Amino acid sequence: MAESFPESNDSTAVRNILIVDDLATIEYSIEGMLNRHAAVMSGRLAFEVTQVTSPDDIPATVQLASELGCSYSLALVDLDFGAHRAGGSQSHGLTALRLLAEHTPETRTALYTADVEGNRELMLRAAFELCPYKPSTWISKSSPPEEQADTICDLLDGKDPPSGPLRPYVFRPDHLRLRTVCGTRTQLRLWRALALGLDNRGQIAAHAGTSASTLDKFVARVRPFILDCLGTPDDTPVPAARAANLALAVRFAYSNRAFFTDPELERLVGR
Repeated sequence: MAESFPESNDSTAVRNILIVDDLATIEYSIEGMLNRHAAVMSGRLAFEVTQVTSPDDIPATVQLASELGCSYSLALVDLDFGAHRAGGSQSHGLTALRLLAEHTPETRTALYTADVEGNRELMLRAAFELCPYKPSTWISKSSPPEEQADTICDLLDGKDPPSGPLRPYVFRPDHLRLRTVCGTRTQLRLWRALALGLDNRGQIAAHAGTSASTLDKFVARVRPFILDCLGTPDDTPVPAARAANLALAVRFAYSNRAFFTDPELERLVGR
């Protein structure tokens, strides 16, 4: 993590970028991409990069910058920080977005993560559907470096990035939106009970604090959402059997348990 913010010796204002990512070398990749961009090579745009590897470090890092008379123009935020980290932190990208909004609300944010799948897809949907502090866009680490640099420079220049990359994940019919199936505390309790990986419907319902019939209705309702996330068309000509719906929901919730058990998610859902 950078400890100082060098002042520019010319008229070009230095834009400070904060990277929130558990991959400690990502700042060097971003520096390399930006240093090859025309706006930087021409001297029109100057930047400094600071990285933290845990969302929990955001408040202290922002405070240090403030004490040095600096602020961040842009924050690039990873989504999934993994399960096993020093200090036992459970914070992921959703926590990072909240802490940035609380401690440096003037900073633009962009999600910066690998191809969206599994937990990352659900976290991305939550960031744009459930968060009151929505990021400006999502930048895929797998996209061409030139495109990544273009988007980052556009954000630093205050431009609105295109929404094209987000369309497959955010612009969905209402019944396929995350807020429809995970927008209340009751729904979240059901997902968390399903994420335990149990196969007994009575036990799952008990863990969720609901009746078995409520569980049955829920897993039938979320079936289209799950299949949409999996990219699997629902070819069932008639409503699927109760056991099939339950098995599908358990597999999906268990494989995405890092998302459903994220403490930050409880802050985002309704009563």
